[in-house]
Formats: sequence, structure tokens, C-alpha cells
Amino acid sequence: MTLGGKEKYIILAVSLGVILNPLNTTMITVALPAIQQDFDLSAAGISWLIASYFIISAIFTPLIGKLSDIYGRKLIFLIGLGLVVVSSILAPLSPNFIVLVAMRGIQAIGTSALFPAGVGIIRHTIQHNQNRVIGTLAVFATTSAAFGPTIGGMLIQFGGWPIIFYVNLPILAIGIGLTWLFIPKDKKNTTRSYKLDGIGILLFSLFITCWMIFLLGLEQRVQIGTLILAIVLTIVFYMYEKRRDEAFINVNFFRKNLNVAVIFGQYILSTIIFFAVLLSFPTFIQSVLGASAQVAGIAMLSLSIFAMIMTPIATRWMERTGFRIPLLASVFIGRCDLVIYR
Repeated sequence: MTLGGKEKYIILAVSLGVILNPLNTTMITVALPAIQQDFDLSAAGISWLIASYFIISAIFTPLIGKLSDIYGRKLIFLIGLGLVVVSSILAPLSPNFIVLVAMRGIQAIGTSALFPAGVGIIRHTIQHNQNRVIGTLAVFATTSAAFGPTIGGMLIQFGGWPIIFYVNLPILAIGIGLTWLFIPKDKKNTTRSYKLDGIGILLFSLFITCWMIFLLGLEQRVQIGTLILAIVLTIVFYMYEKRRDEAFINVNFFRKNLNVAVIFGQYILSTIIFFAVLLSFPTFIQSVLGASAQVAGIAMLSLSIFAMIMTPIATRWMERTGFRIPLLASVFIGRCDLVIYR
């Protein structure tokens, strides 16, 4: 893949932005016990620090993808970086847990802007091997997510949990500089009009939040009312979006392309497993086994290394043999690992 000097800086700028969401999603896991102790929180209470981040990311990633088409990808990318700067500076100064959750929410909005806007920038500025560049961005995202707990565990010993926010600042400074200098200005698109699906966005936000509340409450009891409300809102969202020409989520596309829908379902399930391990193990190591954040980070290093090694290997394997055999192999290995663990 031969790239010019300017193209390399564009890819670097986008890459630095793209890694911020997965990095900040997982880096905080090793800090949860310390935050829980500082703010005197229950296990259910501290879980909202992660849950709120996922909810906001799920809502704003597709929304900001549309906004970047309307207002320009470079502008949205810079706004996203700016929001992460604000949250990274103010989050460590939070006087209470509510303010900290609010700062994480701002951080989630900012990082959610970076992937869709970044992919749009790549598609409009990189002329050759676009798919490979976007695939490389996905590798960066997965690797940064896997290294998050290790990085957080190593840093917390020097400055406590606030340092996991400050570590963003050097990345942001370089990213903003490269974006400002090398990413070209947006060209206004006057050939197409856009209309945001406000009701669809509201329904999507409500049903995602209800499902999250239901799942977080399972540790204590099954909330039948919340479950029924989540199911009803999901159905209402589907029925409403099915009749929209410019839907927030194009459910008709998935309805007409069942193979694609199955692939998305598999990706969602595998992502749930990946993040369940990635988010729960550091807390288990510290809270149950009594180890330090540094030890928890070192323990997660094996996962980080194997993720970094296996992602490009699996990608090349799938390019040569197709998706079926690598997927079956991953399921078999995962099943064997579960049996050995038990």
C-alpha cells in the first residue's frame, strides 16, 4: 500500500482519533475499585460509569455519522476531539459521582464522533486501498481496546485514577494538530438534503436505556416491568423505522438482507463476549483476589498481546479461506477455553 506523505498524516490523525473510544472504554476498568471507594458507591452504582458510556456511544455514533454528512467530516472530527479534551481535563476534578458520569458522557459523545467522521474522511481523501486502510483502523481500535486495562493499570500507580483521563491529552494534541494541518476542508454538499429522524433517535435511546437498566438490575432481581417496557419500545422502534424513508437505523436493509443481519448479530454477540471479559476481569482481580491495579494491568497483558497478534493473522486467514473456517475455529477455541476454566 503506497501512500503519499500527506495521506500518511491524514491516516495517522484519523487513527489517533479512532483509538480514543475503545481505549477509554477499557482503560477505566482497572480504576473502578478506586473510584468506587473514593465516591462510596455500590457495585450497581459504579457499573453506570461504564453502562452510560456504552449507551451514549450507541446513540451518538450513528447520529453523528449523519451529522458529519450534513456539516462536514473535518468539522465534526475536530468537535469530537475538542469534547474529549474538555472531559479529559474536567473529569479528574469531579466533586461527586454525578459530575464524573456527566464528564464521561461528554467524553462518549466526543469519541463517538471520531470513528464515523474519520471513516468519512478516509473515503473522501484516500484514493487507493480505502478498504485496507479502514481495516487497519479497525485493527488499531481492537488493539487499543485490548491494551486499555494494561495501560491504565501501569499508569494508576503514578497518579491514581485521574491519570487515565490525563493520558488522553498528548494523543489529542497531536491529533488536533495533524487534523488542522493535513485534513482538507469540507466541501459543502448541496446536491442532497438531509432530515434527522428525531422520533427514531428518541425511541432508540429509550429502548437501549431500558434494556441496559434491565440487564444491570439482574444481579438483584428480575425487573419484569422494565423488561416488558424494553420489549414494547423495541417493537415500536422497529415498526416506526420500517415506514421511514430516512430512518435513523435502516431496519428495512437488514430485513431484506438477512445474511447481513446474521453477520451483525454474530458481531454483536462476539463483541459482548470480548468486552465482558475485558471489563470484568480487572475488577475481579482487584476486588476478589485483592491485587493492585498494576497487577491487574499486567494480568490483562496476555489478552492484549494475543489480540494484537491474532487480529492481522485472522484477517489474512479470512482473506484466503473465507469466513466460515476462522469463525468455527474461534468458537471451538472459545468453547475449549470455557471448559478448561470451569
